[in-house]
Amino acid sequence: MSTTSGQAVVAGRVRAPRPSAAERVTRAASKLTLPVILLLPAMTIIVGLVGYPLVKTIWLSFTDTRLGDLINGTSTWVGLENYKEVFSDEQLRTSLINTVVFGTACVVGTMLLGMAVALLLNQRLRFNWFFSLAVLLPWAVPALAASSIFKWLFDDRYGFVNWALVNLGFHHFQDYAWFADRNSAYVAMFVVVVWQSFPFIALSLLAGLQTVPKDTLDAASVDGANAVQRFWLVTLPLLRPILAVLVIFSTIWDFKIFDQVYVMAQGVPDRAADTAAVTGYREAFALGHFGTGAAIAVVLFCVLLAFSIAYVRLIGKEART
Repeated sequence: MSTTSGQAVVAGRVRAPRPSAAERVTRAASKLTLPVILLLPAMTIIVGLVGYPLVKTIWLSFTDTRLGDLINGTSTWVGLENYKEVFSDEQLRTSLINTVVFGTACVVGTMLLGMAVALLLNQRLRFNWFFSLAVLLPWAVPALAASSIFKWLFDDRYGFVNWALVNLGFHHFQDYAWFADRNSAYVAMFVVVVWQSFPFIALSLLAGLQTVPKDTLDAASVDGANAVQRFWLVTLPLLRPILAVLVIFSTIWDFKIFDQVYVMAQGVPDRAADTAAVTGYREAFALGHFGTGAAIAVVLFCVLLAFSIAYVRLIGKEART
């Protein structure tokens, strides 16, 4: 092998010398310049609207900040004391447990009802447009208004629910106080949350059902599969990516429920039905313990982040297989 003017000759061919590390970095930076410039406005908005509040909340969770400190910008650093209080105080710890249990129940109920409604709408009934419009109505009602309406429906003396149950033969529901106990209050709130959450799930799954190849379902039917087997063995596996995304969204929404619990659980003794979002709000804005409220918000954020990462990894694993 011989060299001529800085070039290498191998088997009669001229090969340019390999660029140095500095040259490779310069070329990579030049290729990234335009994308970075194009993304800079959006990234600035995201950092301003998401990054700063998140960092500020995390910082507050390590301080003993009161209202005066928040106004003056002076706070006392307490380290992990707020997090110790969150996990040691029985009321705060109970609110976290309530969030996980109640949120999980709402996710399951929302997904089951949404799937059932999507399968019904996919049957192309005669008045399908009417049913589609009816499904959208709960989604259009503001959460605060829906919570107030359902609180009246579950009223112990004048509520429609007690009247209907008594007329159906369940006489022990006469003047039954739904919000005097945590478990019965959660039943009422569960109805409201699922009623408002299932339209998005149903319409999203309906769009997914309409993409399932009809030829595949017909082939399964010819092979002797009944309706349940076709759904379980053909339709459900094809909808799995959509279901995974919807479960992520539903988990995030239901774990940070605020309006329904804040409006309907006020009468529960000892605030036993409060979730983490309501407890964090009361600690910060009612009691003035902004550090403790921020710590509850960070713990809830970590729980949701863990769920989201798990589901995203599941989606990626299914995509590779």
